[in-house]
Amino acid sequence: MHEEIAQVFSDGGLLSQHIDGYAPRPQQLEMANTIAETLSDSTVLIAEAGTGTGKTFAYLVPAILSGQKIIISTGTKNLQDQLFSRDLPTLRKALAVPFQAALLKGRSNYLCHYRLDLAQHDPLQAQYSDTLYELQVWSGQTRTGDLSEEDILEDGMSLWPKVTSTIDNCLGQSCPNNTECFINEARKTAQEADILVVNHHLLMSDMSLKSSGQGEVLPSADGYIIDEAHQLPDIATQFLGDRISSHQIQELCRDTIREMVKDAADMASLQDHADKTEACLRAFRLSLGEKEQRLPWRSLLEKMGVENKLASLLECIEDLSEQLAQAAERGKGLEQCHTRSIGILNILRLFNQEHENDLLVLWADIRSASITLHATPHNISDYFHKWIDQKRQAWVFTSATLTVAGKLKNFSSQLGISNAQNVVWPSPFDFEKQSLLYMPSIPVDPNHVDYLKHIIEISKEMIEYSQGRTFLLFTSYRALNIVAEALVDSDYPLMVQGRASKSHLLTEFRSHGNAVLLGTNSFWEGVDVRGEALSCVLIDKIPFAAPDDPILQAKIDHLRERGGNPFTSIQIPAAVIQLKQGIGRLIRDNSDYGVLVLCDPRFLTKPYGKLFLRSLPPMPITQKSEDVAKFFKEKAGTN
Repeated sequence: MHEEIAQVFSDGGLLSQHIDGYAPRPQQLEMANTIAETLSDSTVLIAEAGTGTGKTFAYLVPAILSGQKIIISTGTKNLQDQLFSRDLPTLRKALAVPFQAALLKGRSNYLCHYRLDLAQHDPLQAQYSDTLYELQVWSGQTRTGDLSEEDILEDGMSLWPKVTSTIDNCLGQSCPNNTECFINEARKTAQEADILVVNHHLLMSDMSLKSSGQGEVLPSADGYIIDEAHQLPDIATQFLGDRISSHQIQELCRDTIREMVKDAADMASLQDHADKTEACLRAFRLSLGEKEQRLPWRSLLEKMGVENKLASLLECIEDLSEQLAQAAERGKGLEQCHTRSIGILNILRLFNQEHENDLLVLWADIRSASITLHATPHNISDYFHKWIDQKRQAWVFTSATLTVAGKLKNFSSQLGISNAQNVVWPSPFDFEKQSLLYMPSIPVDPNHVDYLKHIIEISKEMIEYSQGRTFLLFTSYRALNIVAEALVDSDYPLMVQGRASKSHLLTEFRSHGNAVLLGTNSFWEGVDVRGEALSCVLIDKIPFAAPDDPILQAKIDHLRERGGNPFTSIQIPAAVIQLKQGIGRLIRDNSDYGVLVLCDPRFLTKPYGKLFLRSLPPMPITQKSEDVAKFFKEKAGTN
């Protein structure tokens, strides 16, 4: 296959004939050949491919040419859509090789005919009658039912779960709309595809179901390619545990009443028990307090009344479940409600035990209108080790940010991968010439009351030097908002996270060409702004995860109890990966140039600072702001 791959990536090869401006890169060719061998030999590869390597085509080409069934998983739906809608069609033309590709998302992304019909007849959804009518019309026009095709529903809209199904409330073969089901059609297409594009959430959901023997979502495959693999450990942690939300309990109660009216009108006690359960749920939610937060379950149990309210809720659901057991034979919907009630009880009982399970972290995510209880595994490595060893399949884990100080050990240990080929392909960009690292002298630590005053002054200075064209990346919304307020009179257009959607802010940023964008969390990765529109990235401080995160705190305590050092084993590696993601926004192609500003003095004053600096691209470093001014002046003169 090496000859075929060389014909694709060579100067004057197939890609250069179909992609304007395509330039061969040795790293891309080497990566493609290595992945081809991994797929052929059914082995495991962990590969960091620096920004600009061209890793997407480096794994798509050997996947297509292998003739195998390959599942490709991405960290975000955006990349998933890009692969399916843009990259694979490009390669279909360039390679002239016949293959079937399919896109599969989680069921919450697809319109459900049955749930849509229920919502249209639900008086509680009357305010959405126009939107529901739009969805009804669209349902007869769309081929896929993927709600992202149209902007009829906004992300987070309360109507979304009313018109989509869950594994709990799907009626399966008994659904009156089964023959026109969008999910069934998507899964059928996925079964027939050679290349199946999914996301990590769906992949982990499938693995979780398979490991518990409860079925599967994805077809079997010859190989898996995991892009944006640095996100996988956190997403796996979410999916490999159990969780129950107030929304699920609420839906159970309302579906029970709806199915009772339809199939068991003489069993009015069902409605009484459903109403009582909802009342117990409200009382339980109130006992947790009004503040939105994520807390260890142990600390919530110390609050007055929480334990009693949980016990009452459990008793209500047990009574409802008994009534549903008697009604189950009346109809498929009631039978399913009974099954759901048992699942809810099994998870809730984890939180009502006298002693915590050593294998699980119990915690609560409290929101203004809802609560989700999570039982998350301390360690996911055993799960992955078992999956990878179970069958002889190829596994490729890749990302631009997997190494810590040049080593892949942290990533492989998180997933329990011991027998993998480890390769690092550095970015082909010339960071020595294209970039400058500025580390300003700040006389106080980040926890000092005056720290943000220094960040504000440095931000203003950098924005002037770069004439806008700046990302200011923060580790907290508090810092973001304070600095945004201080920059309100800036001469340059100001884009602030939270004041518009992410896609709108990025579109505006690109179109202005001299804007300043302030972001946190999601803006640290997956953002691609090429050219002069983004010429400076400032990071306010080392992105250590919030110490009050219940999962992180439990992992820290768990490791400390076993004599480990959680700071060096958990907190520093995670911060290094996050920092590298933020830095990756700066240089996106060979003609880009820019200044990276790392404000945190701990990079230079703390011993662990060297580890962070060893993880960065080879950039010239300065502590003089006049060097920044000189850099921009010189670059302006050569462009």
